[in-house]
Parts: sequence; structure tokens; C-alpha cells
Amino acid sequence: MRFIHFITTLLFLSVGTAYSQPATPPVGNGPRPGGAAPTGRIYGKVQEQDKKTPLEYVVLQVYTVATNTEDQPTLITGGLSQANGDFTIDKVPIGQALNLVISFVGYEKQEISFQLQKSEKDLGNIRLKPSTVLSEVVIDGTIPDYRIEFDKRVYEVDKNPINAGGTGEDVLRNIPALQVDMDGNVTMRNSSPQIFVDGRPTTLSIDQIPADAIQRVEVITNPSAKYDASGGGGGIINIVMKRNRTLGYNGSLRAGMDNRPRCNFGGDLSVREGKFNFFINGNFNQRKSLNIGTTERLSYLNQPTELWYQEQNSTQKGYFLNGRAGIDYFMDNRNTFTITQSVTRGEFNPVSDLTSTTDTLGTDGQFIRWNSYDRNTINERTFMNLGTSLLYKHLFPKEGTELTADVNFNSISGDNFGEYENRYADNNASKQKQTGTSSTKIYTAQSDFTTLFGNNEKLEAGLRGVIRDYTSTFQNFFYDYPSASYLEITNSLVDYSYVDQVYAAYGTYARSFEKWSYQVGLRAESSNYTGKLHTTKQTFKIQYPVSLFPSLFINKKITEKQDIQISASRKVNRPFFMQLIPFVDYSDSLNITSGNPGLHPEFTNVLELSHQYNFHKNHSLMTTVYGRYMTDLIVRNQVTSWSDEMNQNILLNTFANAGTSSAVGVEFILRNKFTQWFELTSNFNLYHSDIDGTNIDANLKNSQNSWWVKTNAMFRLPKGFIFQAMFDYSAKRSLTVTGSGDSGRGFGGPHGGAENTVQGYILPTYGLDLALRKEFTKVKGLSAAVNVQDVLKSRVYETHSATALFVQDTFRRRDWQLVRFTLTWKFGKADHSIFKRKNTNVNTEGMEG
Repeated sequence: MRFIHFITTLLFLSVGTAYSQPATPPVGNGPRPGGAAPTGRIYGKVQEQDKKTPLEYVVLQVYTVATNTEDQPTLITGGLSQANGDFTIDKVPIGQALNLVISFVGYEKQEISFQLQKSEKDLGNIRLKPSTVLSEVVIDGTIPDYRIEFDKRVYEVDKNPINAGGTGEDVLRNIPALQVDMDGNVTMRNSSPQIFVDGRPTTLSIDQIPADAIQRVEVITNPSAKYDASGGGGGIINIVMKRNRTLGYNGSLRAGMDNRPRCNFGGDLSVREGKFNFFINGNFNQRKSLNIGTTERLSYLNQPTELWYQEQNSTQKGYFLNGRAGIDYFMDNRNTFTITQSVTRGEFNPVSDLTSTTDTLGTDGQFIRWNSYDRNTINERTFMNLGTSLLYKHLFPKEGTELTADVNFNSISGDNFGEYENRYADNNASKQKQTGTSSTKIYTAQSDFTTLFGNNEKLEAGLRGVIRDYTSTFQNFFYDYPSASYLEITNSLVDYSYVDQVYAAYGTYARSFEKWSYQVGLRAESSNYTGKLHTTKQTFKIQYPVSLFPSLFINKKITEKQDIQISASRKVNRPFFMQLIPFVDYSDSLNITSGNPGLHPEFTNVLELSHQYNFHKNHSLMTTVYGRYMTDLIVRNQVTSWSDEMNQNILLNTFANAGTSSAVGVEFILRNKFTQWFELTSNFNLYHSDIDGTNIDANLKNSQNSWWVKTNAMFRLPKGFIFQAMFDYSAKRSLTVTGSGDSGRGFGGPHGGAENTVQGYILPTYGLDLALRKEFTKVKGLSAAVNVQDVLKSRVYETHSATALFVQDTFRRRDWQLVRFTLTWKFGKADHSIFKRKNTNVNTEGMEG
């Protein structure tokens, strides 16, 4: 918690220009003739009101007192309280009426009027009262730490033992209201959210983000107009990476191993002095992932009826290397520049064995085996992600007014190689090969402006532009035994490129009253695609006009213990390029796909009603009723089509706009700290979903009720031990309707489970994760953690889907009973002068910031 408070107070000081020089000369006693006005110091101690415990990193700011209603108070100086609660502030004018404003996260702001008559003044013990306002609720001592802000929920995950040595998958799986399946797909309230890193959309998948590099996770269930509208109604998950601006140095080193066995190493370091803050972190993770699965399909596509059965075992070995470094330059009290460079490199080599059989229905009603084969697959996949960002932040003399601007460049490249050898029951054999390369360059620019009007009004506005330049080439070959060489299958060549551009502008206005507050916002977005199929020389251009996306938030403080909030917004999902171009992709004979140039964007209206009740500072309940209504929902549509290339009827996977879709639900998040050693977080979600696709087919209609529950128990044991247990259960639910952000492959077997349009369901599943952490007292900062994933070997993915063309059942299991051991050492020193002789005046050191 101390780290959270320190980071928050630094941000508060920056926004409030606590360390800046006054924009105008102080009122009151002016400069003496021939010299500066006399100054002195004030000092005292800050404590928590009830327990009278000292509070560290409390923000203290000294302001002038306005002499008339037209003048604004001027900030003169400020400081932070120390670990024992003591504070000292120098350069305080003597003989002038002043106000001391005391601010601390989770506590009510306090103001003290005083006048310095001598060179120093003792303000005594200042006791702060904990705040119970919805905009900032802090439950002390929980791991992960949790608080609710105006439009998001914040989870501090740095000390969570169940995440040690893992990836972003493990971190998000442990967050209330989120579900992560075995393939790393994240859902929130049965919808797919956008994944952000440090407040911006990321090009990384969550399994490429090391858990040990994550400081906190912010969950935004209903984003305001400030955020991208093109994420649909799934919300935003913002992963905030570790970076400390504490004066001095701090960091950590870690190493671990799992039972595959595979190892991981990592570390981070921050060094801050004067105008510069340097930060760097790096992680190396070896991976070995085990997968087993079966797929059974009864096909009515051709006569007689066919029964297909596939059984697969695969092992994926590989690694990813992640590094990030940057510099903060505090040019002066009002201007800060930050440059960051990141690199992620990965290599994975999946090897799988697949057995496939095909039976045909005989005249006697019994299935007759007519084809079977074994397929051995060897794949090599590599990727490189380079990211550069430059951030500028300017603080204006007016309190709470700031301008930020950033530009980002990401380059992602990947290479794929696959070799497939089929051995048939009649002793024949065939071999195929697939090679591919892809490249994406993403350019992003954004600027945001924030200002305050008085103490209860706030205005935000911004501009954003994104350009994505994507190219992809995939070639397929078959092995010609007479010539002993591979020959290309020309009709399966995939070679295209496109440029996607999105431009947006937004504005929000917020105002607060004694018990009410509200925020209204409006965002405008437009986008366009330009692309080319290099095989046919066809070009495409699709432009979506400007659309408006309003948002509204209303808060009401009912009592000191409970608050209520209602929010509404409008979102959009635009079809991506491959969903639009009418190109038939034969690269996977079991999943032949084609785009639909007639697709429309899908629009989503989101409504939430939340109630927060604090039974006690250690017990709280958040209840949320939510609803989503979508029009023109983009779904996969499987149709029968004649293929000249294959000289037969084929099942073609394309896309269509279903009529409407709606979902309503209620969510409960209960947090209890029963004792100093036992904490429990419980999450229950119940929802109902409807999909009406009768505009596509009279039978394409589905309705489903479902629920899921997640509990996270934390036990603080003697001798520095912490034990954690996380259990989740998901009841039977509808198959996920594929939206515009999905690019999965189809039938099953080597390419994953089927995602049928609207007919089908996922069977119930549950799982248990355990973790034990030991904090060593003899070696400061040293800890060890052991965690076990899917202890009961129960997390399986089973589906049933049915259409007029087939009935299919799938079963998959991945990475069961994975055990990891991680050793971590954290170090640091709040040294105000690392590279030069120390200055004993600690109260004026580090006042840039």
C-alpha cells in the first residue's frame, strides 16, 4: 500500500504543481526593500484519526488566502510526510495568512489556516478521517489491494503469490469479474474487452506479458467517451507495468522453474535523482504447453452421412524474451518528457500427433470405416515486437490544468513454418508444407487536455489517430514423391495487404455537488480500410463515416456507507479486413473461409447500475446490474457452396450481420477481511443472453441463462507465510458468438475447437489454483512462492454445436496441474543524492516532480 500511496501522491503533486514556483507574487507582506520576504518553516505529524497510526507520503500544500472573491489562492510550497508521519515544510512566508491543505488517498481532505509569526511553527498532530466516497474506496491490507474510482476498479497485484513466475493470463484469471479460458481469451460479463498496457491499446497478447512486470490491473466495465468506441461493449482491461519514480533506487530480481521443467528469469530497476528517472526491466520465460483434445462431427453436407472423429496430442515448446527501458526527464516544474523502448521476442515450436477417422453411413444404418490417417505436425513460429513511445506532459499554473501528448510506433513481424505428414490406413502417405510471414506497423498519436473550474467542475478533451499497415503472405505446398520436391498449391496462396485508419475526438464535462456528481461525454470516430489482394490484383476501399458515441455517468452519495452510480454509453465494432474481402481461403481444407463485403459495423448500447455498500472498512459489497443491446451483430455464417477448385460441395465459413443480440445480468463482488490473517473476495455473476439471427436463417435463434462464481481466499500465516486459494466455476453457457475481433480457425483438431454461429453451448467447468508464499525476515526483501495451476485437473473445454449441416462435440484440456516455484528479491533505498554528495536539507531535495 505504501508504494500505491507514494505513486498516487506524486501524481497528485504533479497535477497540482506542488513543487512549482508561484505564478504571481504572494499577497500580504511583500518583499522588503533591497531583499526577499522573510520565510520560516512549519512542522508536525500526520496520523490516522482512529488508530492514531502515522501516515506516510501524505501531500501537504501551502496556499495563500485570497483577499477577495476574484482572486485565486496561489500555491507557495509543499512537501510529503515521512514514514513516522513527521513533516517539515520550509520557505513559508512570515506574517501572512496561509492555508495548509492536507490530501491523502482514501482519506478526507483537510484544510488548516495559520499565520507564521516567528521563524517556525509546530502544527501538532493532524489526524485524517478515512473517506467513504464511492470515487475512492480503499480496503487496507487486502492482497491484491483493491479500490474503486469514478469509472474503474483498481487491483494491485504485485504481491499476489498466485501470479509469481506466470504471465498476464495468470494475473487476469485472478481478477474478479474476469474469465480467462485455456487459450488465453479474456471475457468480462460474457463479452471480450479491449486489452490496454499503460493506458494504450497493446499489440501484445496477455501470455507475452510477464506477471512479475505488472504492478496493477484497472477494470473499466463501461468506458466513457474518453476511451476508444471501437472496442465494442466489452469494456477495457488496462495493465499497468511497474515503474517507480521514487528518489533513489529500487528494483527486484527473480528466478523460477516449473515442473515441465522450464525456467524463468527477470528483474527491474529504477534510479531517480534530480531531473532524471531511469527505469529498465527484462524477463525471460521458457514455456512448455501440453494439449489434448478430441472432435467428433456428424456431417449431413454430402450423402451418405459421414462421421468424422479426430484425436490430438500436442506439445508446444518455446520461450519469450521481454525487455523495456525508458527515461523520465523533468525539464522543469511544469514540463516532463518520457521516452520508452520495448522489445518482445518469442519462438514456439508446437509438435502434434493427430489421428483422424471418417465413417460413412451404410444401407443398414451402421457406420462403415472408409478412411483414416495419422498426421504428424511440426511447426516453427517466431515473432518480434518493437515499441517506441514518446510522452510529453505540461502543467499549467492553474491548478488541475494539464496537457499531455504522446506518439507511439509499434512494429510486429512474424514467421511461420509448418510441415504435415499424413500416413493412411492403406499404407499410402502424403506430406504438406506451409510457410508464411506477416508484418504490422502501427502509428498512434494522441493528445489530452484537462482543466478545472473552481473546485467542482472538470473539462477533458482530446484527439487521437491510429494507422495500421498490415501485410500477410501464406503459401501451401504438397510433396511430389516422383520429383522428390515440394510443389506449390497455387489456389491456396494467401497474399494481401491493407491499411486501417481510425480518427477520433472527444470531450467530457464533470461536475460535483455535495452528494451528487455527474459526467457527460461525446466522442466522434471515423475509419477506413484500403487493401489489395496481390494474387488477383484486386483493390478494396471501405470507408465508415463519422459516428457519435455519447456517455453519461451519475453518482449519488446516499449515506456515509453507501453510494449508487448509473452509467450509459454507446460503442461500435467494425469488421476487420479479412471479414470484408470476398477471397476464398483454401489453406485449411476443414475450414474454408471467405469474407463478406456487405458487412455493416455492429453497434452496442451499454447500461449499468452499481451500488456500493461499506458494512465496515474491512467489508464491502458492490452490486451491479448491467445490460447490453447490439444491432447488426457480426457472426460466423456457415453455408453450402459449390467449389470448382475442389469439384464438390463445401462448407464455406463466412460472416453475416445477425439481427439483434441482448444480454442482461447482475454481478456481486463481496470483499471481507474477517481477521488480520484471513481475507476473502467472492464474485458471482448471473446473466441471460438472446441472439436473434432469423434474418439469416429461420432457425438461427438462441437464448441461454448462465452463471459463474469465483472465490479468492488469502491466509496470512505465522513466520511470514501467505497462503492463497482461488476457485472458479462456470455453469453451462452459450457458445461465444464470434465478433469482429476474432480471427480463430475452424473445425477442430489441429486448428482448435469450432465456434458455431448461434446454435450450441459450452459445458460447465471449474478449477482450483493454490499458492504459498514465504517472506524471509533475515534477508530483507527476499521471498519465495510455490503455486499450482488447475490442481483438480478439471479445467476442460467441452462444446456441443448443431446446425442443419452437422452436429459436433469437442473436448480440450491444456496445462493441467502446472507447478511453479519462484524466488524474488526486492531492494531499494530512498536516497536523494545517489551520484553526488548528499544535501542534508531533505525537505527541498526532489522537489522536481
